Amino acid sequence: MANADSGDLDVDGAMARWRARLGQHRDEVDRDPHVNPIRLLAYEILQEIQAGEVASDDLDAIVQQMTMIAFADRARRLRAYVGEVDRSANLARIGEIVRGLARSDAAGPEEGGGDGQERDLLPFETFAAAVGRFYFGVVFTAHPTFSLAQDLQRDLVTLALDRDEEGHPLDEASRASVQRHAASEHHRPERRLDLDEEYRQSLIAIGNIRAALAEVYRAVFDTARTLYPDEHRTLVPGLLSIATWVGYDTDGRADIGWSVTFAKRVRTQIDQLRYYRRRIARIRGEGEPPPVLAASLELIDARLALAVKSLLDEVEAIEAFDARAPESHVRLAAMARRAAGEEQRLDDARHLTALVERALDLASSETHRRELWVLRAEIANAGLVAARTHVRINAVQLYNAIRKTIGMEHPADDPTHRASYLDAVVRLIDEVEPVSIHFGSVMEEKATAKRVFMLIRLMLRHLDGSEPVRFLIAECETPLTLLTALYFARLFDVADRVDISPLFETATAMERGVEILKGALEVESWRVYLRRRGRICIQTGFSDAGRYMGQLAASYTIERLRLDLCAMLAQSGLEDLEVVIFDTHGESIGRGAHPSSLADRLKYYGTPQSVACFRRAGIHLLQETSFQGGDGYVYFLREESALAVVTRVLEHAVADADEAARRTDFVDPFYATGHRTEEFFAAVRQFNARVIDDPCYAAFLGTWGTNMLYPTGSRPLKRQSDRGGVAGVDLEHPSQLRAIPHNSILQQQGILANTIGGLGQAIAKDPDWFHALYRDSRRFRRLMTMAEHAFKFTDPDVVKAYVDLLDAGLWLRRAQLEKLEQREEDLSRVAELLEQMDLYGRLARIFRVFLADYTGLARALRDHRRMTRDAGDQPIAIDAEVRDNIHLLHALRLALMQKLMLQVIHVPDFSDRHRTTHDELIARMVRLDIGPALELLREVFPLTERGEELDFGETATYRSGENQSYAQEHALIFRPIAAHYDLVRRISSGIIHHIGALG
Repeated sequence: MANADSGDLDVDGAMARWRARLGQHRDEVDRDPHVNPIRLLAYEILQEIQAGEVASDDLDAIVQQMTMIAFADRARRLRAYVGEVDRSANLARIGEIVRGLARSDAAGPEEGGGDGQERDLLPFETFAAAVGRFYFGVVFTAHPTFSLAQDLQRDLVTLALDRDEEGHPLDEASRASVQRHAASEHHRPERRLDLDEEYRQSLIAIGNIRAALAEVYRAVFDTARTLYPDEHRTLVPGLLSIATWVGYDTDGRADIGWSVTFAKRVRTQIDQLRYYRRRIARIRGEGEPPPVLAASLELIDARLALAVKSLLDEVEAIEAFDARAPESHVRLAAMARRAAGEEQRLDDARHLTALVERALDLASSETHRRELWVLRAEIANAGLVAARTHVRINAVQLYNAIRKTIGMEHPADDPTHRASYLDAVVRLIDEVEPVSIHFGSVMEEKATAKRVFMLIRLMLRHLDGSEPVRFLIAECETPLTLLTALYFARLFDVADRVDISPLFETATAMERGVEILKGALEVESWRVYLRRRGRICIQTGFSDAGRYMGQLAASYTIERLRLDLCAMLAQSGLEDLEVVIFDTHGESIGRGAHPSSLADRLKYYGTPQSVACFRRAGIHLLQETSFQGGDGYVYFLREESALAVVTRVLEHAVADADEAARRTDFVDPFYATGHRTEEFFAAVRQFNARVIDDPCYAAFLGTWGTNMLYPTGSRPLKRQSDRGGVAGVDLEHPSQLRAIPHNSILQQQGILANTIGGLGQAIAKDPDWFHALYRDSRRFRRLMTMAEHAFKFTDPDVVKAYVDLLDAGLWLRRAQLEKLEQREEDLSRVAELLEQMDLYGRLARIFRVFLADYTGLARALRDHRRMTRDAGDQPIAIDAEVRDNIHLLHALRLALMQKLMLQVIHVPDFSDRHRTTHDELIARMVRLDIGPALELLREVFPLTERGEELDFGETATYRSGENQSYAQEHALIFRPIAAHYDLVRRISSGIIHHIGALG
């Protein structure tokens, strides 16, 4: 809980005073361009802290108030982002979309008679096929974006929806109650944040979108009954799929063993079967069913109850499995024997569908028919599991599994060997004989890739034989990867249920993506496999591509991949295949989430041009997207918001896609001037490539790293080293960081470089062309809206203030002017330490690179706004209150970081036997690596209680140093350091609120 005692300080008055000073410092910039308002205010706040004018409790209260301003801002933007949230309005919109699928292309959206008398209706078979297809898929992942505890997330959604948990509008009293609760809690992640917690939160999100989809199906039923009163009962809608990889993604996750993955899959099935039981109970409670229907429903419930009981027994044994304990193996083997011998086991959704269809035939009331019809649709969609299964490994794991079999001693794309390796794998596919496996086989297998295919086999055999499983392969850069996966799929006899999907996210993979797919299509066994599955699947990654290329260049490149894929399939005679494109991105703009609205976000990656391309080629496109971690789950914490998302998705994937395919009157110049557009984004890519490989950029990222942030997921955000020397920076290259921590570091230091980086340079090549395209191209305007948003949240003064913290010259200047001898000595010691660390020069250099490009972009945006002023465009700036609060957050954090630097130099010296030297430890603490440092200091300087005094018959005045309690060091140094560091991280939460998402 936040400390409510804020001492004697008037918090509002202090913030108003700081805000006024900030304004004064900004005014001074015109007179003196060397003035940095953020740095000056930070110095003044530090002076107040040192003078005791602002106490620790005051700081706590100030941080909390600033955070609440940011929290309220985030709630307002979330409400606007999702669009309409009224349940009735969204269900009415779903009805319109479904009616659109019943009309011929010649019928406009307003055509057709009312009161059920629709004109230009398509034949029912055509309508049923259209409604039965899947147009969009939502995939939940466990990316480390769990930056806010779930209770606070619920408060955020409640304020955004302006409705309570029961759906009632908030009155002033209830709104104030929610705000008070949010203000009483520290804004930080859950204190226990492991895979189990992430999985628990994912099930809540899945449950709410599942409920929203059931509402959609009810709307489909009502609309279809009106349009096709004699045939609607045979309709089985699809429209939207739900999937998850939480617990199944082992790419870079050595901590997720096979038993963890299988247990999570079982838990997800238990959740769904329990849901089906609740649905049956609801049907039984809606009017007394006739005896024959009641008996049928009782049978369904009994089958479900028995299945749940069996799975609970099994998951207990799986979760308790310990590879090092022989008795654990025995217990698991017993569980496997029981499962294999269970004759009435519910291991295929088709069995449950048959029972529900029988009950549907027996239903006599329209209410029972409607709910059983919906239940049948849910089972047809989800099977026996709450969300379809996506497993993920990387290409290296596949190569490791095949290496010995084909004698692979060189890289897969080595031109002197790749053809031989490919031929060897093709022969294996052609000659493969499927093998049988059991749980013992999985326990003994060491190769991750083989083990995952074995798990899929066991899932299909014991859990749901009807489930399609997605097999995602990261770092896929050659056809060999795909064919190796196909070989193992055939070896373990799962090829008929598995969709192999390459992930294209590196520059190489994206540029060669279609070439990789073409190479695989040249192999007959791969073409046969795709024909049998009826689809071709790919995955694209906006996060990694965005940080290496620049987010806008990544979006351009991914769209080119989509368009080239469409053309390639048409040329190859594979138009009858369904194309599944799974775009993975996060909730931040740096990871591909468009900031304007959910509708714009969907068009940002599922561009109207590419959607129309597939439609016109007669290729059905199933678009999938990820909602990643806690930030992504926010939309699905309530059924109303989940239904809003589903409605926006179906508007995009069904209604808007039809409109885009019909339009032939508009040619976007973005596509008409292809070579000029390519040159523009090539310039962006080149800039970002240079930055990524610049050692100064690695130093910029690695100086504080993720230390300003709380841990936000079960996956470590960075790799740590025990010793790096006084000048050591953990990061040698940005590739050592994943996309989320990489982008988070930029966010916290006030520069969204991965979105705006390189644009200034690219625009300078031909400003007139830029302004014309910006004016005339819808696609380019949507891209530039991303850049403008990032521009608003990028502030060179903020960046420079952080860089200047490490300028030894500034600390020496302060020492020169200091009148108190002790403070002068402390300032000089900090300066000496910073000289040894030798970071400032590198950070200053990369800052100049960013500033030059930023200045070019600022000039171009100002010029464009001046040209379009008559159109009513607003200035490119965030709201003044938001800007002030962000600057106050940064200034206070900078003051706290300076306070920490002055505190850590007082850490007592110790011997070098403790894994690090004193100087190395202090350097790490200056870089906010506080947690591990304090753990070591508590070990070196233990806080011990003296035991009971025994009577030895003599008096002793000597006390052993080993028994010394370092109470003073803990009270005066270690605890204050910990308290100030926690405030630093809490301020980061406020900045995340303003930006809207982590990473």
